[in-house]
Amino acid sequence: MAIIRVELGARDQATREALIADLTDVMVKYGSPRESTQVILYEVSMDLWAKGGVPYSRRAARAAEGTA
Repeated sequence: MAIIRVELGARDQATREALIADLTDVMVKYGSPRESTQVILYEVSMDLWAKGGVPYSRRAARAAEGTA
């Protein structure tokens, strides 16, 4: 059995399902039974995720303004 935990920014449902399917396929390729493979997505708001003291939401706004 495999449990995959992924932390990422918010995604739409179609993207979540594609990630889950692809991650499951990788584990099956390396021997994990498909029905025993679990994927848990932990979505974090970009307002709460920061790098270098700057939230990613602010980084994205700066990049859009061209002041990154």
